[in-house]
Order: sequence, then structure tokens, then C-alpha cells
Amino acid sequence: MATAQETYHPSFSDPTADVVLQSTEGTFYRVHSIILRLTSGFFRTMLSLPQPNDPSTTVKIELHVGEPDGVMERVLRMMCGLEIPPWPSLDQVEAALQLIEKWDAPGPLSFVRTAITSPLFAEDPLRLYVLAARFGWEDEAKTVMVQTLKLRLFDGEHDEVLCRLPSKNLLALLAFHDRCKVRFREALDGTALFSAGNEEPRDCNCGRRRDNISWRLLKAKLVSEFERRPLGDSILADMSGWPESVVCWRVVCACGNPYYDQVSTVRNLKQAIKDAIAVDLPVDTPEM
Repeated sequence: MATAQETYHPSFSDPTADVVLQSTEGTFYRVHSIILRLTSGFFRTMLSLPQPNDPSTTVKIELHVGEPDGVMERVLRMMCGLEIPPWPSLDQVEAALQLIEKWDAPGPLSFVRTAITSPLFAEDPLRLYVLAARFGWEDEAKTVMVQTLKLRLFDGEHDEVLCRLPSKNLLALLAFHDRCKVRFREALDGTALFSAGNEEPRDCNCGRRRDNISWRLLKAKLVSEFERRPLGDSILADMSGWPESVVCWRVVCACGNPYYDQVSTVRNLKQAIKDAIAVDLPVDTPEM
């Protein structure tokens, strides 16, 4: 039985609360059973069982939950409607999700769902995709799936995280990466956006036949860069300094007309990248 001399968390020390939870560090948390019943399937079941009746105390149940203070406090704050401090790391998010899942607490789960696509975790989209797929968060999975395009999935650095994905989610991710690359190549080879370099016959307005080798070399460079980083952002940032693009913008017909318009080509290239990385297929979620 916890006594007045025991260490209570200052935010969970209400003497009228009838449930006392203890962390692995020995900190006690007083929580009202009605809150636990309403917010947690785990506690709803536990508190429905017959409890010892001690008229000398308001405490209905004491439980050592085997969780560290950092995780336990954050989840209890969400369950009790208290202020939640900023997440310190994605590791803390994953630890909290494990406890939320264990306690069957849908309210805190929804709080975490709104947090995982924040800029704070943008540098680790693959782990976010694992979490989103695990909990069936389709919209969030699509959002972070696009951000995984900045990763080189097969360089060995991400093997441990990839192994955490169920096979159908892994296949969905790989298929998306491949689909983006195919779409981009098809756009570069098509006439909808790049008619000047791909349309036949390749004649200038003056009637002379154009030689599109400079466009073909630029296309090869674009494809190579997109294969390396299929998010496409490095292309838009770096291509102005490529030798291939410099030559392409300078090439002119014997009559003086430029073969390709730089402004419209770059604008269409932005559209091709946007279309290529669009997520238009549902993301499979693992069976729980």
C-alpha cells in the first residue's frame, strides 16, 4: 500500500483518486478510476473485476505497471486531458504507442496519429511509414511514403527498419518507388510536356531538321538523378549547373531559333515530377 511518504508524481497526486499506478522507477500515479474506465479497454476490464474493500482508504486498486516514468507519464497525461510536452524523439513516440496499444487507449492513439507527420520527425519517414502501416493510418502512410523517396532503400542503411514491415506493406512501398520512376521516364519520353525534344518530325520552323542529341543527353541525366533520389527535389535544385542542361539551353538552329525554351521546360519538368510522385493507390495495411 502506498503511503504519504511515497513519491507521487506532482501531476497525479490527487488524494481522492482511487487508483494508484507505479512506474518502474517507483513513482506513484493517482488516477480516478472513472477516467481509466472511459479511456482504456485494459483498465475497463481490470476495474470490472471484484476489488478488495478497505474502508480505511479510498484506493480501490494498486498496480505496478512495469513502465518507465517518461512513457507512463505522457500516456496518462493524454488519457487525463492534461498538457502534453513536445515529443523529444521518435523513440519516445514508439514507446508510447506500445503502451497505448497495451492499454487499449484509442484517445491517446489519435493524439499520436496527428503528431507523426509533423516536421519534427520528417527526417525519419521510413520509421513513420512502419508506424502508419501498423496502425492502419492510410492517409498518414501515403504522406510519409512520398517522403521515403529521398531515401536509398537498398544501400543497407535501412535494412533493419524494412525488416519490420509486413511483406505486403514492403511490396507496396517498393512498388510505389518503382512506379514513380516509370512515370517520370514516360513523361520525359512523351510529347505532352516535352514536345520540342520528342515530337516527330523534328523540324525547326525554318524547315531545317533539328538534332535533339542535347535533349537526349539531358534526359539521360534527369533519369539518372531521379533513380538516385526519386523525390525529384535535387533535380530542381541542382540542374541549372549541369553541363547537360547548360548545353541544352544554348543549342540553336542555324536560323538562330533556340531548340528548347528553358523556362517552359523547367516548368514542365516540375509538373512531371509532381505527377510522378503522386500517391494515387490505396496503401495496404497489415492484418492485426
